[in-house]
Amino acid sequence: MRKSLIALLFLFLLLPNISKAEEITDFDTIYQQTKYYKTIINKNNRITSSTEEISKKEYDDYNTISNPKASVETVYKKITSTITSNGNYYRYTANLHWKNIPSTRSYDILGIGFYSSVKVKNNNIYFSQNYCITGGSCYTTSTHSPQVFTTGAGTTFLLPSGNLSSLDEVMYFDVAKNTNLTIINQMAAADHSHAIQSISLTNAKKYTVSGSAGIVLNSSITSYYDAINPAIEYWSGSW
Repeated sequence: MRKSLIALLFLFLLLPNISKAEEITDFDTIYQQTKYYKTIINKNNRITSSTEEISKKEYDDYNTISNPKASVETVYKKITSTITSNGNYYRYTANLHWKNIPSTRSYDILGIGFYSSVKVKNNNIYFSQNYCITGGSCYTTSTHSPQVFTTGAGTTFLLPSGNLSSLDEVMYFDVAKNTNLTIINQMAAADHSHAIQSISLTNAKKYTVSGSAGIVLNSSITSYYDAINPAIEYWSGSW
């Protein structure tokens, strides 16, 4: 009898730990990676740009308002890649936030690269662009030109004009399995190419999205865009 009571007491003490483990597993279904960038755009003679990845602290500390008429412009932005479970599928999301607003507003590209073991479910790409006018109203638009590739998907969109106080874009899609085998690894490489000079929509669509490489521009338009290293998030499990 005494041994039975001891066994029951031991089991009772374990129960809180089991519940805690289950809660942690639920939260672990969200995988996220954020990267921060600084782009210097030189507008003298031939327009060029250089981008470097920076720390969160440097990004947070920056508070200078851009001067669109300056011959050298510095632009800060961050991009977040997220993998979340969505029923029987998984959702890949790319969130882009501008710390300060770029002066050139043409056709930008947002993309997510992935492994060939998955495919975009029904080829459906969702996109929205949110922005606020300085001292005025805020708006949301969803006009975009999506493209789906073997190991990635992307979309082209026009940046809004006017004096803006904030600017954000988000693209996401669900992925289905592209294999009969069990998937144990996933990858979402969120990438962004900002047009540093005016470009037509037809030319802006001359790109592919290729796995961890992210957006791959056609050689005919590389000089029209900045270049960043994608924010890559990984998932491991059994699907």
